[in-house]
Order: sequence, then structure tokens, then C-alpha cells
Amino acid sequence: MAEIIDQIVKISIQDAISGVTTVDVNTVAIVGRVGATVSANAEQGVAAFTPSTDPMQTASANAVAEAYGADSEIYAMARTFFGQKAQPSRVVCIPLAKTAANTAIISAVQDAAEDFDFYHVVIASNDAAFGLTLLTDTTTGLQAWLADVKKVAEVQVADATALKEHGCDRVAVFQHTETHGTSLEFLNVAIVALRCASDSAKGSFAHKKCDLVTADSYDVDDYNEWIDAGINIYVKVAGEARLFMGTTADNEHFLDQIIKDDWVRFNAQSRIYKLLGEGNNGNGVNYDDAGISAVAATVLNVLDLGADTEHEYIMKDSYGVDYKPYSYLVANYAEDVRKRNLPLIEGHYARMNTINTVIEVKLQVTL
Repeated sequence: MAEIIDQIVKISIQDAISGVTTVDVNTVAIVGRVGATVSANAEQGVAAFTPSTDPMQTASANAVAEAYGADSEIYAMARTFFGQKAQPSRVVCIPLAKTAANTAIISAVQDAAEDFDFYHVVIASNDAAFGLTLLTDTTTGLQAWLADVKKVAEVQVADATALKEHGCDRVAVFQHTETHGTSLEFLNVAIVALRCASDSAKGSFAHKKCDLVTADSYDVDDYNEWIDAGINIYVKVAGEARLFMGTTADNEHFLDQIIKDDWVRFNAQSRIYKLLGEGNNGNGVNYDDAGISAVAATVLNVLDLGADTEHEYIMKDSYGVDYKPYSYLVANYAEDVRKRNLPLIEGHYARMNTINTVIEVKLQVTL
């Protein structure tokens, strides 16, 4: 559905200075290998698991172990997910065969997205080579697909040295080397579970305390090196372990910035799409001044919602929508009018960041 609606209602969002179900930006999928005790093609395929009622969430984690093996990578991830003090209402588990190549991750995620709704793709890859492929392959890699379908991925590697020079605004790289018993700890799973339990677009991924994750040791120089490179690390400062810094791999955007813009895009698209079919007493909006202003008002309504006290994604009094009347379109965009395209509806807003700094953003609607 996401790919189809992109062809009908195009929402372009970019930094100015540098009906239909709306996608939930707090939905999560975890991707990991099955255990040796499960057949190469796990009997349990992609499935969604929900938190259980027991305080430690052991029943939920055990259900994943039963499906994919207690020795599986995906169970270790699920144990971390359900082991946090809070998590969203469900997690989609995407299993890989025990011997699956790293490239299988890409097709597995794409296939799962056909039948399951998720926004965050949390990947259990300790392989820096795969991480490099993820960030550099712009044609067949996961990066290109994430940009196309508007999702974000959080990948963890033990050594991110090879990834420091490659950027992608839809991939966040977490470096973590500690293990829990014989299993690698999953810092990326813990932080995404915590953020999506509340609101992944509100606030920041930084400075969060994770359960079942041991802080790595860094001296000042190492800390500065990884932070400057846009690599997310978990370190103890003044006796408290916290995540730093919540950036994407391009080191230009925080995760919450990308998620805020996607939230605006998803809501504007779905509401306009609904208006096109159900406006004007069910007849659909007309191609006239009333119809044009109705589309503009729909965008403004989304921005109003983004600025309310529940969301606080957008700074109050920082946003607006501009559009041209039908007479102007006839005089200057005759071909668009003939095809009933609707150009020149533009919104703008100041994205609210964690420390109350703002970045002016432009939004353009094309129908």
C-alpha cells in the first residue's frame, strides 16, 4: 500500500537550509538467524509477538524461543526487547536460516513488509562487511529500499571502523561488543524498544538507560572518535550507562528528525488520499478553488496535530501552508490543469529537536 499511495499523493520533504492506514512510526521488526535446533527454513516464519502479562515478560520471550530455537539469534534479540522496562505493543520477528548469507537480510525484510506493518528494522548483524554493504550499495542494498519505502534501520556491529566514512540518513549504526553469556548483547534492540514504547519521534534516542546491556569501555579519545563519526555507543559516565548519541549514519541527522518528517509525510498522504475519495459529501474533491483549499487545509491540519502538546514534533507558530487559486493554475500551469495534477501546494514547519533547536523544513504536495 505504501508504494501505491506514493504514486498518487507525493509528499516531498527536505531541509530548507541544508480510508488508508497511516504508518505507525513506533512499530518494530527484528531480524536474526534461527537456532541450530530449528530446520534451515524455520517452521515458524515471520510472526508478530506481543508482550505478556508477567512482569519479566518471560512468556513472550519463551514464545520466540519455541518458534525459532533457544539458541537462536532472534531469540536473544527478543529477550532483549521484552526485557526492557517498556516496549511497544508488538514486535515482528523476521527469521533467517542459520546459514543464511548477509545479503539474505535484504530480501527477507522486503518480503516481510508485504504482509506485516513495521517502521523500524532492527538487524542482528555483527558483521562489519554487511554494514558496509548496507551503507554503500545504493542500487540493490537495503539503503535504497529504506529510502524508497520510508523506513529506518538500526544495525549493530562489533567494530564500526569500516563504516565511519559512509553515510546514510536512514541507517543508524550501533557499535557494541559485550556479550550476555554466550550471546551478543543487542544494544540496538534495547534502545528501539524503549523509544517506541513511548514515542520514537519525540525527544531523542540519546541518554537512555537500557536493561540487559553492559556498557562498553571507552577512553576520552575513543569516545570522541566514535561520536564525531556518527556511531552510536553505550558508555558509562559518572557511574551511569547511557546511549550516545542517536544519530543516523550520515552524522547529519538524529533519528528522531527523520521519524518526525516521516510522520508528517505519512499523515499528510493518507489524509489527502482519503479526502480525494470522500470529500465533497462522498463525491471527492472538485478541481476548483474549494478543492484546492481543502487539500491545503488538510496539510495544515496535520501540521497543527504535529505541534500539539501530545506530539511536539513541530514548533508552535512556525508552520503554514501556501497554495495558488485555480485561475493562477490555468494561466501558468495549463498542462497540469489539463491532466488534473495539482501543483504549488507547499507547507513549511520548524522541526522541534531535543534541545529546542529548530530546523526549517519545506513540504511540497504533488497530486
